[in-house]
Amino acid sequence: MEKSDIKNLSEKPTDDLLKILKSANNENDLKSYISSNLDESLSLDEYLENKLAEKGISKSQAIKNSNLDRTYGYEIFKGQKIIGREKLIAICIGIGLNLTETQRVLTIGKQKILYAKDARDSIIIFSINNNYSIMETNELLFEENFEPIK
Repeated sequence: MEKSDIKNLSEKPTDDLLKILKSANNENDLKSYISSNLDESLSLDEYLENKLAEKGISKSQAIKNSNLDRTYGYEIFKGQKIIGREKLIAICIGIGLNLTETQRVLTIGKQKILYAKDARDSIIIFSINNNYSIMETNELLFEENFEPIK
């Protein structure tokens, strides 16, 4: 699969995918949907590598921007660490991913996506949409009496 194909799959609106899935009438339709619209073989580290290249940012800069320990950050990018939701969000902010890309990373990482009805998540969504750094995001979280992204 080409890198451009991977980008196209991950950027399809969920509503469009749901419409296609709702029109599936049998198992063959389901298999066709899965093979055409999802890429389950893409690993988290591969997706992050693609985003680094796309954004033109180095791993070291992304790790620094994420406020993560250098060694731990490199282990994440090598796929050597199982990473939790907080670290994934920090990495996404460090790379400069938009909300759609961040939600995709959380999904690939098998973590709960950011939820607009959750007050803390809303602040993080706002921060991502406004290109806040991890420090700016944590300051805003602190001002609103929420735990910072760790």
